[in-house]
Amino acid sequence: MRILFLFILLPIFCLKTNAVELQNTDELEKLFKRYADSTLIFRGTILLADAPENLFIMSKKGDTVNLFTYHYYQGDIPRYPELPDSLAAYITKEKYTQDGIRIDPFFEVSEITQEQSKKLWNALMKQEPWQLEDDAVYGSGCPVTPKVSTDTKGNTVEEYKGRNIGSHSYFVTLITKEDTKQLSYYAPEDLEKVCPPKDGRKRVIKIKELILKYFSKNSVFWKISGDPN
Repeated sequence: MRILFLFILLPIFCLKTNAVELQNTDELEKLFKRYADSTLIFRGTILLADAPENLFIMSKKGDTVNLFTYHYYQGDIPRYPELPDSLAAYITKEKYTQDGIRIDPFFEVSEITQEQSKKLWNALMKQEPWQLEDDAVYGSGCPVTPKVSTDTKGNTVEEYKGRNIGSHSYFVTLITKEDTKQLSYYAPEDLEKVCPPKDGRKRVIKIKELILKYFSKNSVFWKISGDPN
């Protein structure tokens, strides 16, 4: 029997613990615990990819909803080709140093109107994010039934279709003055296709879609500052 793996299943390697993935959000957590009543932070990762460090942040204080983004991508950083390499490298390092996710030049206040911000917040709350279960409950995969066929030489071939190395995983941080809750979802779009459906995965996908709609982004992983792609 010959086994053909069409996709690599690497949930353990791909899905780091919340503590590792979100350890650099401590400064934001302290900020929004102090200045907001409730905050939702959404981010995505791609295994072994040169993906930008992007966060969508939505916070509510009283009747006011504010939206923010954090966007860091090496491709955005100028290289100063007209300067000597050592001087260019020094200026780039000093001007664009990324020391974790914090209030720095990569943190931006969104210009989305208050009306639209409230619409987004209300739509997100309909998904009941504070009640969601995540991979801590579901696990990061499920048994995959292979497709069995025979090749031209009469060999039995098992094809395992599962999560691929480019799968998108999502992390949500929920902050109130009393508590912080972290949710992790490994490849929810892929798992919803090959595993029994889970309400939490469906809702986090909907949350992602709402965020992209209101922030006018085509992807969680937009690469150029100001670019919707």
